[in-house]
Amino acid sequence: MAAPDISIEPTNVFQLSANFKTSKSTDGLKVNNAQALDEAGNVACQRNTGGQTDLTQEAKYCGSDFVTDLGTILTKFGDVHGAGILTGLTITPALADYVSISLAGHQHAVNPHVAGLTNGYVDVSDFLPHELTEAFKSWDGFGIPDFGIAIGDDAAIASCSIAFSFGAHPDPMDQNGDHLIGKNLTPKCDLNMSFVGIPTSNTRALIEADLAANTNHMFTPLVDSTDASDSNVDYDAFSFVAHANPALATA
Repeated sequence: MAAPDISIEPTNVFQLSANFKTSKSTDGLKVNNAQALDEAGNVACQRNTGGQTDLTQEAKYCGSDFVTDLGTILTKFGDVHGAGILTGLTITPALADYVSISLAGHQHAVNPHVAGLTNGYVDVSDFLPHELTEAFKSWDGFGIPDFGIAIGDDAAIASCSIAFSFGAHPDPMDQNGDHLIGKNLTPKCDLNMSFVGIPTSNTRALIEADLAANTNHMFTPLVDSTDASDSNVDYDAFSFVAHANPALATA
């Protein structure tokens, strides 16, 4: 008996460029089940409606220009890419390692999302400052860019994550339970950074000023929280969370 032909190669669900090496992808269908019960509590009739496929993909980068290679994933975040509409993207740079990305989205069996402005997409590429000599210019995806934060000699970046999402994605149904229309709303960019030691910029005002001055494009970033840790059993540590809300594209 021949061995079964079972693939171990993940699918490039969102059509990332060749420099992104996919490690995992998922493709899961869910439907709505409507039922009517008889007097005895048995199912007298039922019907499955809708049909939404939830999509995810995880990859690492192996190239020489991360922002350029992500391309329309960033410049049209929220549009249809590959198998479905993109609604979530997380970028995780790492110390002494290559950057990882995670993507999430979905598609519908009836009236599927099609590429175009009506999906509600946004250009988030400038949240990763990449022009002139900025931190992400021609970044090869190794290590953690500093985002222009003044760190000083007595601190170092420990971790970072960047997330792009939408506050809402209404997908109303028609009278038969099939997808009617859908759109992304309220784009959001999140930045989380932590440090060993206390960086030079360690207040909300200083961090916001650094982000605005050194990136030029971060849509008036706001720092939501800061946290400094001082301990007798470990090194001092500092972290902050910031966000920005760009506007949906109109043309």
